[in-house]
Amino acid sequence: MEKIKSPARTLPMANIVLVVILLGLVLDHAQGLIAPVLVAIVLGLVLAPFVDFLERFRVPSAAAALLILATFFVLAGALFFVVEPTVTHAIRNGPLIWSEMRTFVEGLRGAVADVQEIQDTVNEALSDGAEAGPEAETTAVPIPNLLDALSYGPAVLGGIMIFIGTLYFFLTTRRDVYARVCRFVPQLSESLLIRAEARVSRYFLAISTINAGFGVAVMLVMSVLGMPQPIMWGFAAFLLNFVLYLGPGLITVALLLVGIVTFDGPMVVAPVAAFIGLNLVESQFVTPTFVGRHMALNPLMVFLSLVFWLWLWGPIGGLVAIPLVVWVRFVMMDGKDDTVPTPIDPA
Repeated sequence: MEKIKSPARTLPMANIVLVVILLGLVLDHAQGLIAPVLVAIVLGLVLAPFVDFLERFRVPSAAAALLILATFFVLAGALFFVVEPTVTHAIRNGPLIWSEMRTFVEGLRGAVADVQEIQDTVNEALSDGAEAGPEAETTAVPIPNLLDALSYGPAVLGGIMIFIGTLYFFLTTRRDVYARVCRFVPQLSESLLIRAEARVSRYFLAISTINAGFGVAVMLVMSVLGMPQPIMWGFAAFLLNFVLYLGPGLITVALLLVGIVTFDGPMVVAPVAAFIGLNLVESQFVTPTFVGRHMALNPLMVFLSLVFWLWLWGPIGGLVAIPLVVWVRFVMMDGKDDTVPTPIDPA
């Protein structure tokens, strides 16, 4: 007799799909609230071992969290003030670069003029010969003014306050949060969650160190090649290298465009070729050496995570995608690879 599939077996899978769809809708519509909370928790996972390090010297958890929080914002502010003049100068030169790009594109159009003429001939042959009507009136695009900019102020300020508050209270009460989570999910343990946050912190610190060296190398090479604003290129390489695959791709396209409007002849491709070479050395030799292939993530999972979070939240999603993959991978494996030492330990 043919076995009849029980509907109870397909019910859990249907529930999982429904939960995933509902979760995606909630994350999309509640981005203003959930995005700063999730970013703060991810950053808290990275900074948590530093709080534990200070607590070993009998520093209260609240004071340790405040100290770590203040240090983070001081370093972020210092980095902003160092990079701000270079970024401002690049923005001011944006119209000049755009003008040169238009000149280059017009030159390409002239080179393919014959192809354009053929296309026009085909279009005339396929048209019905009717004269075109009056041109459609163009709608003026409103230019944002100061009041429009100020209208975003409360939302931005609210997001910053949510981020700071979540980060501080997560650093001070995360052990209690872990204990409560373990009560609802018996498969988890507090020690496993603590080891998972340590793994995320080690991974992020190792990648940050590698990206910092990579950014310095890009800055030096661009300076030798005579590229404008080499500090900006190094800083961009440092930041965008956190977004695997997509970040280096954006830098490659940008270097190619700027090389076209800056140099002539073979030097046009010199900046992008140098960047691709540095990126290959970093991804194939430096990262496996310092991070270890035992921490290598599945490329498909990394790519799908990046695509999902970038589609959902844009650049903010790109920041949380990789740490979340590292955390989920470690928890799903029940910490089986935790015995393998890692090169960077904040403690």
